Amino acid sequence: MRKFMKLAGVPLLALVAACSSPEYYLLPPPTEAPTKLASPVRTISVSEISLPSYAEAIEMAVVTDQGAVELDSSASWADTPRRGLTRHLVAALGTRLTAQVGAEPWPGLDRPGLQVSVLTDRLIGNESGSLEFSGQYIVTDPESGRIFASERFDIRTAVPVSGFEGIAAAHARAVELLADDIAARISGSPRPAA
Repeated sequence: MRKFMKLAGVPLLALVAACSSPEYYLLPPPTEAPTKLASPVRTISVSEISLPSYAEAIEMAVVTDQGAVELDSSASWADTPRRGLTRHLVAALGTRLTAQVGAEPWPGLDRPGLQVSVLTDRLIGNESGSLEFSGQYIVTDPESGRIFASERFDIRTAVPVSGFEGIAAAHARAVELLADDIAARISGSPRPAA
């Protein structure tokens, strides 16, 4: 009888697990920049973005008003966050600069003219409807090893709609704002207004 009771519970657990499968979210495509800025080099590589552990999780994270980070098992990224955010930055820089932009590992035999690295301190949405993206980007010349540019950034953007779809859109917008800043710095153009 006990064996039957244990086995009878298996389909119930499978049904409950099937009903609670997470929804998967993609970053929306990057917005096109109105004009491309002139780049001093032909090619630029982007290293994989360094993220805090909570931002690397496949479950989407939010910070509560009390400061606790919560990973929501009902909402997951459709791609690994590190890869998805890196690819989004590559695409955003590609629409903002005249250079060819690609992710590492660099596919060509020749080295890229510049290399972009992003070290993230914080990347998280909150219950109040905003997203914070802060850290540092470093642009180096891979040939000489010299630092071309290094800046700290602190980007805050609104979550455009409630829910995880809005959080995904805010992640994309924050990366695009970072791309605006990096592109301006590489091209020597005035920095975009905050």
